[in-house]
Amino acid sequence: MATTRRRPALRTVAAVTLLLSVVLTGCSLSKDDEPAASRTSEPDPTPTSSTEPTPSASPTPSASASAAPSSSAAPTPSTSPSLQGALLSAAELPKLNSTSPWTQGETAPVRTLPFGLCQKFDLPSIGAEDGVDRLFRSRGDAAEQQVVEFGDAQTAVRASKVIEAWRRDCAGRVRAQDVKVRPFTDVAVTNGRGSWYLANYTRRGEGHFHSLGMVVSGPRMTLIRMDHDGQDHNYAPGRDPMELAVKAAAAKLG
Repeated sequence: MATTRRRPALRTVAAVTLLLSVVLTGCSLSKDDEPAASRTSEPDPTPTSSTEPTPSASPTPSASASAAPSSSAAPTPSTSPSLQGALLSAAELPKLNSTSPWTQGETAPVRTLPFGLCQKFDLPSIGAEDGVDRLFRSRGDAAEQQVVEFGDAQTAVRASKVIEAWRRDCAGRVRAQDVKVRPFTDVAVTNGRGSWYLANYTRRGEGHFHSLGMVVSGPRMTLIRMDHDGQDHNYAPGRDPMELAVKAAAAKLG
């Protein structure tokens, strides 16, 4: 009788053993052994946020420019000596008349309230990254200056165009009588580009005058406002207090 040959069965057992070995080895791969493309990346633990919110509606400022604050977060208090140094002192701010000198008030981080009669939103909302604010008083009159810095010169110019656009539709938003908002007038300055405008209206039977000046130089901007009651606002050409204030602020803006 011929002997039965069993070698094929041995090869089958060997193949099964090898396959089981590969499967078990694959199941025991650690997370570090997985291909990089197959892993789910972890989210960045540091969230990104924008300091420039998109407003859902434009607030209507009152004649006293006391519109509600925007939803933007206040910038970190400025530690830049050059920004603080660009603020005018009470002695440097031109007087409305010879008998009404200004008294310097609070100096603080730039406010998250619209600045002036025609402004719809605060400067941080349109890109300002840092800034300081200073208040002035003279009997019943008021003035204020803000010096802010944007990320670059182009952003500062865009912000100035926004402020100019706010002036164009300002008269229809002021809740007062006989509202007149004059165009921006350029001011020859030694540094940057300067301009200003005058607005007036009647409130509670009394005339009120509001002027706003603006200087843009590189990534920096300064805004100045003056408010006073009275029957007139007449100055010799080139001698309006706001025009003089724009020149003084431009010289310090650097």
